[in-house]
Amino acid sequence: MTDRQAEAGTRAHSLDVAQGHLGIVVGFDESPEGELALGWAADHAKLCDLPLVVVYAANPPAVLPWTSGAFLPSQTDLRQTAARVARRGAERVRRSHEGVQVHSTGVVGSPAAELVALSGSASLVVVGHRPTSAIPGSGLGSVSFALSAHARCPVVVVQGETLRQRGPERPVVVGVDSSRSSLRAVSFAADAAKAAGAELVVVSAWTKPDREPWMNELWSDPGRTADRLAAAYEAAASCAEDAVAQVKQQHPDIVTETRTPEGPPAEALLAESEDAGLLVVGPRGHGGFAGLALGSVTRAVIRHAELPVAVVREGAL
Repeated sequence: MTDRQAEAGTRAHSLDVAQGHLGIVVGFDESPEGELALGWAADHAKLCDLPLVVVYAANPPAVLPWTSGAFLPSQTDLRQTAARVARRGAERVRRSHEGVQVHSTGVVGSPAAELVALSGSASLVVVGHRPTSAIPGSGLGSVSFALSAHARCPVVVVQGETLRQRGPERPVVVGVDSSRSSLRAVSFAADAAKAAGAELVVVSAWTKPDREPWMNELWSDPGRTADRLAAAYEAAASCAEDAVAQVKQQHPDIVTETRTPEGPPAEALLAESEDAGLLVVGPRGHGGFAGLALGSVTRAVIRHAELPVAVVREGAL
């Protein structure tokens, strides 16, 4: 078999898996971060009674100037190795989560691109996160950012040193604002809290209006300054109240709490989720590039959070 034939077989293998609705897709690479993602995805699949597909994508190594292509693995070898890694992940789930319907698939290609492609047939994609390697494009750090920006369904980035799960002792925290992506994030968070019997904490942060020194000449009246601060707080509180009203229509019996901290949104969300089991955000970024499509708040949250983070973009539900 030629490399071109092997590549065609790999693509066909991917398409065979994606024929129907996949349920939850988890990226697994046998790293500690991949193990945490696998455990979180298996728990979520069991809670929500959804099938699980374990995916490993083998990214073909580049031919460096001082190496020879003869020393690189063939497409067939890569595909077979990827399939074995994915099968080992699926076997772990079968042993630890009886009753979960689990499948596996190994593919050859960029992990981010392959998971984005599968996201079109999935209800959720789960990946681990680790600091980005010094080698560009390697590691789940770069994968988690790219996937969060471009997946066609919600994405959960599992991070932290130990596996955190939402439940009665660990609430679901969702950040809200006035955007449409915020409404989708609230819907996802409510479903996640309901499935785990967890409290839902709605966080709407507000900040003091930006004010340059020269503006003191325009707004020197303390009363006007107080009005501006009150308006900023009231807008945040209104967003939180609207989110709770949406939740109560969706799941009337969920216990909810609203918080309206003052401060930058990313810092507020990280502080309010210190004891949570899941943090849900709906990025407001725009554009075709990963950094723009993800949004600065979401990038900061993914980079610094020590718990699973769900990213629910507009159009991802």
